[in-house]
Amino acid sequence: MSEQPPIRGRRRHRLLLLVPFVWCIAAVPWAGAVPYAFGHVPFLLVWMVAGVIVGSAAIGGVYFIDRRHGVLDQP
Repeated sequence: MSEQPPIRGRRRHRLLLLVPFVWCIAAVPWAGAVPYAFGHVPFLLVWMVAGVIVGSAAIGGVYFIDRRHGVLDQP
């Protein structure tokens, strides 16, 4: 039976994964109240597309921090 290495430090950087949730769930009532953005595109559509970009950046950031700490190499 193989023994797993101890977890090094806290993984507070994983709180970044809450950013997309807060972006899409908590702020939608505010974003839905803004009538329009540029070119008669609904602001809510722009907000949700930006949320995809922000969510991808948050997931990518957590991935790179985990890779730097060697968490991805653990079984």
